[in-house]
Amino acid sequence: MENKDDNERLNDLERVSLQDEDYYYDHPNVSWLERHRRKRAVRQTQKLFRVIDMLFALSQNACPYVNRHNVNTIDVKSDIIYDKSLPSVCKLDFYREKSEEKQPAIILIHGGGFSAGDKKYRKGRSQFFALNGFSVFCINYGLAPQYIFPEPLRHIVTAANFIYDNADEYNVDRDRIFVGGDSAGAYYAAMVAAYNCSDKLKSAFDFAPKFKFFGTLLNCGVYDKETVLKTRYPFGLANGVMLSMTGTKPDDFDTYKYRDVCMPSELIGNGYPPTFVIYSDNDIFCKGQGDVMIDTLNKNGIYNEHFSARYSGSNHCFSLTWSGDDAAAANELLLSFAKRLSEDKIKFK
Repeated sequence: MENKDDNERLNDLERVSLQDEDYYYDHPNVSWLERHRRKRAVRQTQKLFRVIDMLFALSQNACPYVNRHNVNTIDVKSDIIYDKSLPSVCKLDFYREKSEEKQPAIILIHGGGFSAGDKKYRKGRSQFFALNGFSVFCINYGLAPQYIFPEPLRHIVTAANFIYDNADEYNVDRDRIFVGGDSAGAYYAAMVAAYNCSDKLKSAFDFAPKFKFFGTLLNCGVYDKETVLKTRYPFGLANGVMLSMTGTKPDDFDTYKYRDVCMPSELIGNGYPPTFVIYSDNDIFCKGQGDVMIDTLNKNGIYNEHFSARYSGSNHCFSLTWSGDDAAAANELLLSFAKRLSEDKIKFK
């Protein structure tokens, strides 16, 4: 029976229609009140990450490597639709320094707690890679509450296949396609890279990339379910983050339909692409995730390099704002890894 005090408290809240997206919040024996709580948890998470994007929009896009002398050397094509069945969602921006040579490509996936974010907040990151010889496809994908796993992964796979199929048009080397992202985007980058090696992932869904990814660039992502379940999220975000990602609460995760195919750490094996990992031990959202990812890569013999923040002020996705010694070092090392790998200068054992 629903708690009377809770019912009285909810009388003062805006009652939202349950006609839309009920599939997302439903669970056996879930009451109206619990469905309302779930919707509210996702909306609160969404609001927080939208505020974060707005607060840091200028600093994230003010790439210090871009100036009035080189900005016009970057060719930009915006809002390219990569899936005509979802034109309002499935768009990408293309960045490339003007050149006649084929370039390695980077598929860049933004973060935002699985419920917020947009490619427009990764303009600086895209310019950074474009100025250093990479063609960048900065993509949007479906966000919660409208889209939950595995639908965003489907969108990203569709984008990857679009890029692969149109490699000649964009003058990119289809044998050197990286995938990278930050926060939730790093999670999806790690997941889509797992198609390189995981038969379990390939058999679980009716979609898959047409090619193997050349390298993976990960920034403060979520990779391990045990670490997720143990994390004490700030602002009461535990339910909101998990609901935004999977449509289920942490307490229900053991019965989640896709529990065995939704975490990169459980899918990594021989053939996973060489990987660079940026992380911080002070990360309020993804504490411990970087260590787990590196340990998993090492156990499976996957070549990897990484950078761990050295200062306490370097928190979640610290390198996106460019400022400070940690951000500078992380970005330079990330770029160095990508360039050396694309130029075949990394010698594997």
